[in-house]
Amino acid sequence: MADAQHNPTDGERFEEFVGLVSSLEKEITRIRAAECERLGVRGGDLMCLYCLGQAQGGMTAAELSRRAGVTRAAVSRSLAQLEQGGLVAVASAPGDARLYRAPVSLTSAGRKTMAEVDEAVSRVMARVDSALDDDQRTRLYASLASVLDCLRAIGR
Repeated sequence: MADAQHNPTDGERFEEFVGLVSSLEKEITRIRAAECERLGVRGGDLMCLYCLGQAQGGMTAAELSRRAGVTRAAVSRSLAQLEQGGLVAVASAPGDARLYRAPVSLTSAGRKTMAEVDEAVSRVMARVDSALDDDQRTRLYASLASVLDCLRAIGR
């Protein structure tokens, strides 16, 4: 007699979903921490550095906040740290504009660090990409985007 196919319960699917998502987040955090330590930057500063590196000609702190998906306060702290480390330059704000409207750009040291960040991103993504072919990756990202949209709708 053939074994009956087990249909997972809602609870079992929930445990698997949450477990996988949590494990993915933990591994990403672990890899980011190791790369940040190697590069000599704090984890919270990495996205600011990355976004500045992707922008042509720099951006304001307000733009950086939107692009990195973090608060202006977090961007201010990161920029202070990155400026102190010689990785970014914050220009004077025009007139009496607030600091978040001042142009921010990478220094030569920041561009050098950003080149190392790009190498790390390429190395990590090459390993991730080796687990999936192009069609699987496209379907995975589309599925993740759909799940995110669904969860956002539930959360509102």
